[in-house]
Amino acid sequence: MKKLNLLPLILLGLVCALLAQTPAPQGPPVPGPEIHQFDFWVGEWDVGARAHSKVEKVADGLALLESWTGGDGKHGSSLNTFNLVSKRWQQFWVGTGTPVLELSGGLVDGKMVLAGDRVMRSGATVRDRITWTPNADGSVHQIWELSRDGGTTWTALFQNLYTRKK
Repeated sequence: MKKLNLLPLILLGLVCALLAQTPAPQGPPVPGPEIHQFDFWVGEWDVGARAHSKVEKVADGLALLESWTGGDGKHGSSLNTFNLVSKRWQQFWVGTGTPVLELSGGLVDGKMVLAGDRVMRSGATVRDRITWTPNADGSVHQIWELSRDGGTTWTALFQNLYTRKK
């Protein structure tokens, strides 16, 4: 009589048991109402006396893309999204004549406040903070501030009023 080798059957049984216990992969997180917190900034804008900005929803409404043009010929873009894992807004800004910014934050007292650290060419670390305040008339006040002391004091670098193009 031949001996039956049960090892392959036992291994197959163990693999099937392990696969049955492995949870199915989860899909991506579903956006909540936070995804609309920055909608007040969507539109075409005159910024101050000479600059212009267009902010539009992209990626099926999961992000805002800003295209900014200054009266001095400088231009830039930012990509803004609500990170469903960290539960924070994130912005990546790049433009001519300006540093690259990586900011994060969220709504604070009805204002969108994003901040982040960056290293200057000198090697010093500074903190940038940009605040967007929606006004009752539909305009948006924006201020970009810089701190050289870890956020104790702030200096305004850019401050303007976004008014909707007519």
